[in-house]
Amino acid sequence: MARGTVERYLHELDEELQDLPSSRRRELLEEIREHIGSALDRAPSHEEAEIRNVLERIGDPAEIAEEARERFGIQRAKPGLRETLALVLLPVGGVIVPVLGWLVGALLLLSSRVWTAKEKAIGVLLLPGGLLPAAGMGLAADRTCSSIEVNGVVTRQICSGGIDPVAAWAILAVLVAVPIWTTWFLASRMRRRS
Repeated sequence: MARGTVERYLHELDEELQDLPSSRRRELLEEIREHIGSALDRAPSHEEAEIRNVLERIGDPAEIAEEARERFGIQRAKPGLRETLALVLLPVGGVIVPVLGWLVGALLLLSSRVWTAKEKAIGVLLLPGGLLPAAGMGLAADRTCSSIEVNGVVTRQICSGGIDPVAAWAILAVLVAVPIWTTWFLASRMRRRS
């Protein structure tokens, strides 16, 4: 548990330092890691509360990153029109202008300095096409059924084509939820940094 808390802290710090040159980022992370190690060596116990106290004394990863940017003279990337268009085009661009709209959104996302490489990968790879696959579900769900009745009682129903309605609704829910979640995720990360 203790090791996990420290690793999560360092991972969060690494995410905050993404706009620093990689050599500076590695140097700062190693410096902080050593500082944590020496502070924990002096700690009477390695219980979760003590570890959290050590990390709290070291400082919030966002504040450490901000100080490092100031020290190295690096301006944090500010969200602008590119990021706003990316957040709009990723989910709905493919529906407005099939495929091309989403591709433009993906290119805007990939060229932005606001998001990390991991966040860009989530935005592009989680569900390529945004809501376009969900819009295409109408074609796949086209199912026709006919019933055979004997004395007014349906004895058999034969369905052909398309997907079973329950499966279609489940797939549709995923195809709508994933692009919406991805957009929310990218927007929240962007807000956190601005």
